[in-house]
Amino acid sequence: MNLFWRAFGSLILSGAVCAPANAQSHTKPTTASARMRQDASCTEARIICVPKSETNSLISNPFKLDVQVNSDADIFVAWEIRDSTGQVLESSSTYDYNVGPTEDFTLGRVFHIVAFIFTPSKSSRGTLTLTPSRYTIQTGGVNLPGLTIPVRLSTAKSTVTTLEPANPAELTNAVIDRMDRSQGGVFNPRLKLVERKTEIMRLDQTAIIGATVEAVLRLSPGQSPWHITHWRRSGSTAHVTLVGGGWTGSSYYGAEVGYLMRKSALHLPGIKDLVFDNLHRFGN
Repeated sequence: MNLFWRAFGSLILSGAVCAPANAQSHTKPTTASARMRQDASCTEARIICVPKSETNSLISNPFKLDVQVNSDADIFVAWEIRDSTGQVLESSSTYDYNVGPTEDFTLGRVFHIVAFIFTPSKSSRGTLTLTPSRYTIQTGGVNLPGLTIPVRLSTAKSTVTTLEPANPAELTNAVIDRMDRSQGGVFNPRLKLVERKTEIMRLDQTAIIGATVEAVLRLSPGQSPWHITHWRRSGSTAHVTLVGGGWTGSSYYGAEVGYLMRKSALHLPGIKDLVFDNLHRFGN
């Protein structure tokens, strides 16, 4: 674990960062690959495939999808969900979620995508578009032929509640003061916090911990996106796993959103503690 995440952990956690007890792998075993090959919708040259059952399926929130990659190259997969009015409900990439291996690109590997949909749909029909891209040092990222399938959408909504400072400058100043003083311990300034309610596509309420943490990250974006990839509840303790890019000064950003994630999670009924099981930073 690098110095950035050590600092992040010391600012917002009361204990040591620990490995998740039930973390899921982003690549599934070859048995899943074999099943998908038998009944799949694929792009040209079968670079990526998804189960045919995804066609006209009802998209849930969080959005979950298995994508098989039939290439031994470094492949990223972008996804975009639109409703029939043309509104984009969600778009991202396996790169932003750091899904898949960074070496040893096994032919037929399966990426397990899990992402929240924060824009409610205006219609009950839409499309899911998947666009693979191949990365090499010589060419950089090059988009390959994609795949678009029709899907069904829910127009129902859910509300996610987060906490934010009544005066955002007070939190920023508290972070600067803590970092400049190189103080240890839990970062927990006494600030006046107010509720912020965000309407999203109807949510599976068993994922409310993940949606709450993801809402904080989306309402307070950094220079590159951070996301939650795993979450669970153990008694009154919420456990989360984060992934995101790094940049100069990102430790300050981590302290701010870490504080807000903790306060927002503890605002959920029955949650008394928040533990970051894993903190993975990639990029610069």
